[in-house]
Amino acid sequence: MSTYFNFLKKINPHLKSVRKLETHISYDLLFPDTWLITKTKSKNIEVIKNGNPTNGIVQLSFVCPINENIVTEVEDLVDNIIKSNKEREEKEKLFRSKVQELKSIFEKEKLEDLKSLKFDVDEITKLIGTNGEENNDRPRSEERVESIEDGNSKV
Repeated sequence: MSTYFNFLKKINPHLKSVRKLETHISYDLLFPDTWLITKTKSKNIEVIKNGNPTNGIVQLSFVCPINENIVTEVEDLVDNIIKSNKEREEKEKLFRSKVQELKSIFEKEKLEDLKSLKFDVDEITKLIGTNGEENNDRPRSEERVESIEDGNSKV
């Protein structure tokens, strides 16, 4: 199976179209308007928001010159956007679930028992940096989809 086919298979739920322009290619993708979009540092890739979100969905076009290396950069960027947002959604879902579990414990247990409740601080410390934020090696250069300007502005 080709690498390009694998990429299309991965983005299929979000893919609206792939267009060949004269010297460029455009991947037109549909994303939830709550997703965060990684800013690209590449001067060769433009991310263009097409219109206003409709029913919670926004269309973005990832446009680049027809060049194998640059198209690969676009594929990596889109893949990262999808993976990071799905992970963020799973984390939010897990967080809500854990809050419900904790709420249930607090409703059922006596106050004295709850006072002795312990959390594994060593495990939490591994997950959280010294400044109280998530310990994450990825750079944080993301913005919400709705903050991307219409037209030819780069993200």
